[in-house]
Amino acid sequence: MKQGWLAAWLLVMSGGALAQGACTKVVVTADPEYPPYAWYDGQTLRGASVDVVLAVLQAIKLPYELRYVGPFVRVLQNARIGEVDIITELKRNAEREDYLAYAETPIFTNPSSVFVRAGQNLKFTKREDLRGLRGGATHGTRFGDGLDEFIEANLNVETGPGIKENFLKLDAGRIDYFISPHYPALSHLITSGNEGRFVALKPHVAEALNYVGWSRRSACLGRLHEFDAMLKRYLAAMNPGRLVDENQEAWRRNPVMKR
Repeated sequence: MKQGWLAAWLLVMSGGALAQGACTKVVVTADPEYPPYAWYDGQTLRGASVDVVLAVLQAIKLPYELRYVGPFVRVLQNARIGEVDIITELKRNAEREDYLAYAETPIFTNPSSVFVRAGQNLKFTKREDLRGLRGGATHGTRFGDGLDEFIEANLNVETGPGIKENFLKLDAGRIDYFISPHYPALSHLITSGNEGRFVALKPHVAEALNYVGWSRRSACLGRLHEFDAMLKRYLAAMNPGRLVDENQEAWRRNPVMKR
């Protein structure tokens, strides 16, 4: 009985290995609501991370399909079960490492900013300047770059359910500042028509690194090292900051994110 079960298991595993070995193309997807790195315009995924990943795949001659699969939670689930091969940009964490392998080369930095009311006189050059003030953040947000630990140990920050709610609290003077990943907050201000009411202070309060994630179930996972080597060469030969700015302006001209 035990030997029969073992033989059946080996047959299933060998079949899976054969299926995984058939690398004919990769399915590429992205967070559909994260301009300028990625967004869905109602017809296709666009953004700086999409531009880079597709260019690298073309350079290594790996066929691809760009596919919109829905909100980011569904993007992660599709990668977990192997329905998509590549997520163009996301943060690395221990939970995602279980089902994603990453290119070692970061694709972009993911900055976070301190937002205040326009005209508000708040001196800010470093994190320590926020001590003693009332801060806000979105529940569940992780910033990276040591900022999460600094907030817990040193700052008075209350969490709200979303970006919209935090800006309402800031506008009403219930908090003195709002810490958020820079581009999602800026995108909200643009689409809500409130860009002129708030200011993102400089410098950024955190600069986390984002990476290209490959599903561990991908039949093309063996091409990851080749992809990473080309990604490193591609980013070194271009101006990533300019690409981000160009995509931000493209999104600003038509600020849509359609589910």
